[in-house]
Amino acid sequence: MLSKNHKRVILIFLDILFSAYIWDVNASWGNPFNTCFLLSTTTFLIIYTPFEIYWSFRDIYFDRWIPIKHNNLKTSKIKIKVDQSKKGKSEYLRGLLISFDDINKDRLDDTVVVVSHGFSDKKETLEYYYLPLAYQGYTILVYDARGTGESKKVGKRNQFIKRIDDFKKIVSWIENNNALKSYKIYAVGFSIGAITVLCGGFSSENIKKIIAISSMSYYKQNLPKYNLIVMLSYLMKGVKLFPNSKENESLSPHIVIEQFKSLISDEEWKQYSQRVFLIHAKNDKIIKFKNFKENVTLLGITEKNTLILKKGGHTQKKNELLLVSASLKFFNS
Repeated sequence: MLSKNHKRVILIFLDILFSAYIWDVNASWGNPFNTCFLLSTTTFLIIYTPFEIYWSFRDIYFDRWIPIKHNNLKTSKIKIKVDQSKKGKSEYLRGLLISFDDINKDRLDDTVVVVSHGFSDKKETLEYYYLPLAYQGYTILVYDARGTGESKKVGKRNQFIKRIDDFKKIVSWIENNNALKSYKIYAVGFSIGAITVLCGGFSSENIKKIIAISSMSYYKQNLPKYNLIVMLSYLMKGVKLFPNSKENESLSPHIVIEQFKSLISDEEWKQYSQRVFLIHAKNDKIIKFKNFKENVTLLGITEKNTLILKKGGHTQKKNELLLVSASLKFFNS
């Protein structure tokens, strides 16, 4: 998906071309320099200004989830070792543990929810989602994926396979943490985070429930190779557009889950598949709705394990309250 800055660069380029054309036409009519400059500049502003006004007002709405101040919750900073640099230095993902404070310990649930954000997000982006879960008694573990936020120096954000490995190490960290090892583990992922929790967590018997929001089914078939503008955007972000078969298998939830299905009994499969809850918007332009249908068909899950939204796109804008309520219903079931 093109960022606002990418769109701005494209707009300015096209606007300059059109303004230059206006200058050339006026120059050919014999108009003086001042007239050509005034008319071409006015043309540039007439085209450019409405877009900037639109983006500004859109940002006011999109960014309405300002940092939330909360009472009765304690937040602890954590770091989890996931890699080692070429110089032998340990590299850590940075995250937060959020739960009720000591005064409200009796309201705590014995569950930790691991939240994995999307490609262009960071842990604070999803406060609207996980803070309500914390107020329901769940302990939240939210982290900045490699290459983002406070984990920016740990690799690159386009290292999707390593991101899955990082998730597995986070689960292992919970399993070996004295305060958390007796807790049940739930996992929630958005977009690339959904791929992360499905590919990295589906086969783990210690992860009791998984929610995947706006997830792919097959990685390679969703890459926009025939959309030049989007392809250039992905290339600028370092996304690999031509993964080999092994990489595609590792990043495709449908393939990962299907391979695991062949290794277990029908009874075990039923238990594993029913742990998954899928959420998708029909108008998602980034990861088409067919991905949702393919994953639902493979898992064999019913409506009680799915939430289909007509609008909201890939980022689920305006669906925030529905995401939280549906997640709580699934967690509490």
